[in-house]
Amino acid sequence: MKVIGITGGIGSGKSLVADIMVKKHKAYYINTDKIAKEQMLPQGISYLGVVECFGKGILAEDGTIDRKKLSQIVFNDKDKLLKLNKLTHPNVLVEVKKVIEEKRASKIVPYCIIETALMIESRYDIICDEVWYVHSPAQTRRERLKNSRGYTDEKIDAIFSSQSKEEDFFKKFKKVIYNDGDIDKLEEQIEILLEK
Repeated sequence: MKVIGITGGIGSGKSLVADIMVKKHKAYYINTDKIAKEQMLPQGISYLGVVECFGKGILAEDGTIDRKKLSQIVFNDKDKLLKLNKLTHPNVLVEVKKVIEEKRASKIVPYCIIETALMIESRYDIICDEVWYVHSPAQTRRERLKNSRGYTDEKIDAIFSSQSKEEDFFKKFKKVIYNDGDIDKLEEQIEILLEK
């Protein structure tokens, strides 16, 4: 079984590449965002640390962490974002490793996919056999985020500034998928990477 990391900035098409891998190549998809969200639920491993660090002001009436309130705090303050990442990423990494071992032991999955925008910051790359960088120009990504998620330019700028820059991705990862929105081209590039 091969562990493949899929990374790139927000709106680059990571999820689309992961989806193709699942549907066409029988990959098992590990969604680090989903794991992080589950771990921040009241019974989750990250919940208490996040609440202690950011205060009860981030809680909704039902005691859950209000992700909107939390994201407003961290996306405008790099130090606070780093604190949040330090509280949550190690826990997510432990869970990801556990899932990989389970899938490896089952011997029925040819690929495990780890999708994350924070491949460099979270060091998921150290548990991957290879990492694919999905690249789309910043303007294309901006348009996608406005159209598909209704994000404002201000929110997009904050997210862009909190993630690794294009040159960092290019420097670190040599396997690049160029996403201009053409699914056939994406599938061809994936086939080529898998053959290598």
